[in-house]
Amino acid sequence: MKYVELLLFVLIGIQVFYFFIFAVAGLAPHELIMKKGQPLTRFAVLIPGYKEDKIIVDTARQALEVDYPRELYRVIVLADTFQPETVQKLRETGVEVLEVKFEHSTKAKSINKGLEYLEKDPPEAVVILDSDNVMAHFFLRKVSDAFRNGYHIIQAHRTAKNKNTPMAILDAANEEIGNHIFRKGHRNMGLSSALIGSGMVFEYNLYKKYMAQITDTAGEDKLLEMLLLKDGQTIEFYENAYVYDEKVSTTKNFGKQRTRWLGAQFYFFRTYFLDGLKHLILKGNIDYFDKCFQMALIPKVLLIGLMGIVGVVDYFTDWFTYNWLLLAVLYYSAMLISVPASLYNIDLLRAIAHIPVAMVALIGSILRINKKTATHFEVTEKGNTSESKQTTR
Repeated sequence: MKYVELLLFVLIGIQVFYFFIFAVAGLAPHELIMKKGQPLTRFAVLIPGYKEDKIIVDTARQALEVDYPRELYRVIVLADTFQPETVQKLRETGVEVLEVKFEHSTKAKSINKGLEYLEKDPPEAVVILDSDNVMAHFFLRKVSDAFRNGYHIIQAHRTAKNKNTPMAILDAANEEIGNHIFRKGHRNMGLSSALIGSGMVFEYNLYKKYMAQITDTAGEDKLLEMLLLKDGQTIEFYENAYVYDEKVSTTKNFGKQRTRWLGAQFYFFRTYFLDGLKHLILKGNIDYFDKCFQMALIPKVLLIGLMGIVGVVDYFTDWFTYNWLLLAVLYYSAMLISVPASLYNIDLLRAIAHIPVAMVALIGSILRINKKTATHFEVTEKGNTSESKQTTR
């Protein structure tokens, strides 16, 4: 049992120190180096959606209301299996609509169709939004400045637009912890920011080149990261460029979302970890290995509960050493300093009380990742991944 305890302590301790180091690094400011007076960038804003009839029209309208010259950006909705009346309403707003339909729908397929559509009049850069995302009013001006100053792969600061339930607040806090540790903290340490799947900006030709390698996958953002970092590309994080995202409001939706995410995480760990280790040893590619290592991390919400249980057992019994209690304190400190001050209020305390509920949902998600789920991430001969059915977003 002592050897088992030591092994668990080392494995969990590595993750705790990983979080703590990058959480501390995220406390320092991260400012992009900008030269003023640059010309504005020509953008195409791609909004892929699958059966998103209820929300897509409002999203499209708001995408047209940002403060940016209308002749310098296009908004294209990639409408996968939308109702005809929804398509008509979208066109009435003034956005462009590209209707797509596949036997097995994925976000990557829709985006690739959108990139093909843009070939006749290619933009300089593309912005990727989800069907529930809203750009901040000056978003395009900010990312245009960054693009003109040489930042051609940008992850914007995605943040919550709703905090209407305890679960939504937990999801919002979780997103900001990710921004602090995996984006800002990583950039301050000289590593690439993580991608989130939306609120992303890419140089058009570069994005088209890498997306051409991705078709049938439910985790296109993770695969895109792997390909970019393997080739030595750097992903920037722009903290002051905001995209507002709808957070899950119910435990049921939280569980469904995490099932997809964890399925992708397990697949990418199994497929890429050894390759990342090889590139670290042979080529010194720390960025790529770091991304592969992230696929081995225990979900933050689950680790919060586990460290709490172990810490209490450690304090009241002699089953463990006090090192576990110290590890729990270190982990909680990393989480607390990663949550922005704006979220510290009575609602956050109420949301924290729902962590046990979120843990149960997360454990249920892990149990649902079975052989059938795994078929969504089978490797094809071309190195892409394939799904057995339509992928919801």
